[in-house]
Amino acid sequence: METRGSRRTLLPAAVLLLVLAALAGVLTLAAHGGADRPRVVRSAPSPSGPAPVDLAARVDEYTAGFAPDGSYAPPDAAQRRAVADGVLGALDGQPEQAGRELARVGYRLTEFTEAATGRRVAEIADGTAADGRGWGRIYLDLSARPNWSVQVPHPVSDARTEALGVELFRAAPGGVLVLAGAHRRAGADGSSDVAHRSDTVFAAVVEALTGRGLPGVQVHGFDEGSLPGQDAVVSSGAGQPGPAAELTAAGLGRAGFAVCRAWREKCGQLEGTTNVEGRFAAGVGVPWLHVELGNGLRTEPARRAAVAGVLAETVRSWGPR
Repeated sequence: METRGSRRTLLPAAVLLLVLAALAGVLTLAAHGGADRPRVVRSAPSPSGPAPVDLAARVDEYTAGFAPDGSYAPPDAAQRRAVADGVLGALDGQPEQAGRELARVGYRLTEFTEAATGRRVAEIADGTAADGRGWGRIYLDLSARPNWSVQVPHPVSDARTEALGVELFRAAPGGVLVLAGAHRRAGADGSSDVAHRSDTVFAAVVEALTGRGLPGVQVHGFDEGSLPGQDAVVSSGAGQPGPAAELTAAGLGRAGFAVCRAWREKCGQLEGTTNVEGRFAAGVGVPWLHVELGNGLRTEPARRAAVAGVLAETVRSWGPR
């Protein structure tokens, strides 16, 4: 018969035997290198989000089909206003409001990380199936409060000004890239030439930004044969020449380019005095710059990068608005 005292002695002994048996098993597995253990396989982590977007490639893809015989549908006043209001909504950090305005005319707002800079960028683009209206696109740098714009009125027509626009947008934070959506000769009677028509989405957006006090630089191209001996023309359009024009001309000169300063000399009617966006800026007293560039400064990557660097210094000089 077991006594209460003997039960207290036997139980610990049994526990001890179990512990020793388990330890023996562990030592046996260790002696065999753990070959019988279940193997743990950890899969590679899934991507945390969409891949970054190369803005240069995106713009090149968008503009690849621009041609003089391309499609263009002139917008009415309500359509122009809806896109401009959508841009201002995005500028004010109100994407839902912006999206509602844009949806009224078939535009959409999306965001992505730009591959070259790592910055968040908002794209405002035509979301209709064919995207054939030719109204253009707008890109906003969301990494900083937008405080300047680069305007590309004649992509493809003024060869590689679209590439220059992207490079400048990348080179300085706080930019808005406004890109025309058709070749300048696509529309009937010049209706797609956004630098000389006020009834375009491009003009409405630029005027909305300028009305908020954002200074802008508009990039153009010319055939060197029309102005022998000059690589670039710098002007303030219809406005009075200011520090931005002087700074840009000086920077291009230091880069080794011959510059015609429109406020000092005749520049072959390339001064931009009839440009509608420039006239609007002059009327509200906001700095605005018109830059004409010869073919080499636009199509040769190294020279184009040098121009973008000079213009980046100019837009930085404007500072926060």
